[in-house]
Amino acid sequence: MGELATVPLTFTADLRPIMEANLNGAPIPAVVNIGSAQNIVLNKKTLDRLGIKVRHVTSTRFEDHKNGTINYVPDGNFLPSGVFVVTEGVNAFVDHADFGRTKLRDSWYLVEDFMDDAFGARVGAGNLLQTDLEVALDEGYLKHFNPEGCSSQHLAYWDPKAVAVPIRVDLWKRDPRPVFSVNINGKEVWALLSTATPYSYLPASAAGPLGLKPGATGATQEAPLPGDGSDKPVWSVPVGQMSIGGLEVKDFKIRLMELPHSGGLLVLGTDFLHRHRTYIAMSQRQVYFSAVKNPILKHGSVDVVPHPAK
Repeated sequence: MGELATVPLTFTADLRPIMEANLNGAPIPAVVNIGSAQNIVLNKKTLDRLGIKVRHVTSTRFEDHKNGTINYVPDGNFLPSGVFVVTEGVNAFVDHADFGRTKLRDSWYLVEDFMDDAFGARVGAGNLLQTDLEVALDEGYLKHFNPEGCSSQHLAYWDPKAVAVPIRVDLWKRDPRPVFSVNINGKEVWALLSTATPYSYLPASAAGPLGLKPGATGATQEAPLPGDGSDKPVWSVPVGQMSIGGLEVKDFKIRLMELPHSGGLLVLGTDFLHRHRTYIAMSQRQVYFSAVKNPILKHGSVDVVPHPAK
């Protein structure tokens, strides 16, 4: 199996996992987000508090859409076709930083103003899925593996009956997040996993064909997203039938909301992952799921302080 490291987790009050991290020796909480394609992103307010300077940067890249490749263009060397994309951002240089099993020295990081100011960093799939990853929120840890000679072996070592389903990955390695097929009420929808989302959700525009409706029996209206008004309602809707490969998902609800740029994906959040132990086998292009018989929902005490709604 090539076990590399176990990363212990704590949790926010709404069940999101937090790993211990530090910047230049100062401890900070880092939210684990396998639903983000990014690598590691730092919170600007945390950097200000620690006296770590940031700088604004502008970068240019060339996208050759015909060949599906992205090439960086040196000054004065223009290519014959494609599109130049100019990106502005904020970076910070940190002398030494630790994020779980990742230990970096003299490195640059992307910086953002986080909505959740309690977090000093966000660790995404770009970092976490460089190896196989076991996500065991019920047990309170992540575990990294680098299997060798296991291409046809069952890797969910804790459960020989765990279900394995194929994943679809970006062959150009621009987005490390795996997606997989889920069956809801006899219809197929593509899904991904997110450890930074307390609830599973689906764009309202994709719900109708799956038989999910706000007016269904048992549906409840929830608070709108931060910054949204009552004209953009959120509904929690019970799912009649849901399966992932041979795994039947029972007594499950999905939140429907307006998400115009989501691509129609179902996002399975921590309400799913606390009840299903998961092994993301990047080495096999599969993901294993195993239902937790008596899940322990590890509510924590890290308070989330959002920006005030505009």
